[in-house]
Amino acid sequence: MIPLSRASDKPIILLALILSISGVATLTAGLDSPVALAPFATQATSPSWNPATSCDAVVLTLEQYVGAVANPAQKQPNVGADYSGGALILEGAKPAGTNPQSTSWPYSKRSTSPPCTVTLSNGTVLPTLVEIHGVKVGALSDDECGTVFRNQCDQTFNACNANLAPNCSSSYPDTMHKFHSEIDMYWSNSGIAPPRPTAGTIVDLQGFAYWDDAHVSDSWHSFSGWELHPLTAWRLSQSSSSPDFSMVATPSTVKLTAGSSGSSSITASPLNGFKGTVTLVSSSSAGGVSCSLNPTSVVLGGSQNSTLSCSGGSGAYSVVVTGSSGSLSHSTTVTFAFPDFKISASPASINTSPGRTGVSKVIFTSMNGFAGTISLTLSSSNGFNASLNPTSVILGSGGTVNSTLTVSSRTIGSYTANVTGTSGSLTHSISIPVIVSDFSISASPNTLTLAASSTTSSLITLTNLNSFSGTLTLSVTVSPSGPKTSLIPTTITLASNNSGTSTLTIRALNKTPIGSYTVTITATSGSLSHTITIPVTVTA
Repeated sequence: MIPLSRASDKPIILLALILSISGVATLTAGLDSPVALAPFATQATSPSWNPATSCDAVVLTLEQYVGAVANPAQKQPNVGADYSGGALILEGAKPAGTNPQSTSWPYSKRSTSPPCTVTLSNGTVLPTLVEIHGVKVGALSDDECGTVFRNQCDQTFNACNANLAPNCSSSYPDTMHKFHSEIDMYWSNSGIAPPRPTAGTIVDLQGFAYWDDAHVSDSWHSFSGWELHPLTAWRLSQSSSSPDFSMVATPSTVKLTAGSSGSSSITASPLNGFKGTVTLVSSSSAGGVSCSLNPTSVVLGGSQNSTLSCSGGSGAYSVVVTGSSGSLSHSTTVTFAFPDFKISASPASINTSPGRTGVSKVIFTSMNGFAGTISLTLSSSNGFNASLNPTSVILGSGGTVNSTLTVSSRTIGSYTANVTGTSGSLTHSISIPVIVSDFSISASPNTLTLAASSTTSSLITLTNLNSFSGTLTLSVTVSPSGPKTSLIPTTITLASNNSGTSTLTIRALNKTPIGSYTVTITATSGSLSHTITIPVTVTA
């Protein structure tokens, strides 16, 4: 489709603005009256398409929902909807240009059970669930993946007026006919989220009204805070005249225990008088899960169901069910998640020195909603001591919990600590390498003799033992006082595969007393320290 020029858009846009602003003016003026906005509450009569909420939706146009008031904080061509123009201003009337904080919104966008209505301070009751018809789905993306739930993301897209903003662009005037929408990860994790729509399709949407103040200045958010978040349901647009069908999975996420089976109901529904046979096929994103469909085809006159049953071992799997009838094809996705836990360690290996303790946190992370008690066992190779505290942890769904591994040894060497976590039939282990390393110090020659008014030297060598690495600081003393000493350099960095040297210089002055002296050189790295003594004789 070739987009209309801005000039040719003006009559349509102006009409939309006049109609929408007129409606908004009535609403705003009525905020002084406790019954002024009551029609919106009484018009919320469209039943929810998602059984997870019992709220009825109010059917609005896209422009009614976001409002046709240009955001004063933006300048053309980047103009977006302003809060004061929205149809469901659930924080009450605000002056034009006001950007309410999301933290004061009457419910969280992450809520899996938002309220069906909100009562304003003046007693006005407004609905919260919105239904918008005939919008085009823009490009989809995944956001904040794994930040709360493993394998779960917020699925985001922009929806636009298919006639007034067919390109769904982020510039004026499209921004006046577009809003952001998200399938929330909490709904997905709970198995109550709708399936992912397809970019470019024309759909009808249901979702809860939400104002996100953090993105009013962002082009990808249409320079507007308005969202449908969470998006609760969608269907192929009923405004299309072509016979078609839709596919929906309930629930869209099924949680199982390892080795068990679970099912989801796949509903195929006719649209616009569609009649015919729909053939169903399932495919998995990976091995490890076995699935079947019963029946494998349905004859539509009304909505028909097929049961998708899957079983497997562990992890999370996406199973796509595709329905085909002639040239028509639609899919829906079901996630089968097997609750489990994983073990990690921080640090992943322990480096310590003889006689000193080393510590690592053993971390247990819930996957796919796992919750339960994990019993811990510890085994280790000979030659060092190891302990775990605690030896049993309680892991909550979506959370993490730690146990502390403490090790020590008086002997240089490489060891291994094995930690095993068991909960019912689930068992996972981790091996943590323990490296006990050190360094040595030597001198060549290791005794020195020099005459008064002369100079001699010795090469000091620092050698790593069992892959020691670190920076050593050197110091030198002489007893009793007499000869002058110096070390160059006084710091040496050892890597795990090398050694380092420093030159000790002894100088006896003409007045230095003849006799025996002891030069002591100390090398220090953190709390680790070693010394060497060199006998020195000054002769006449």
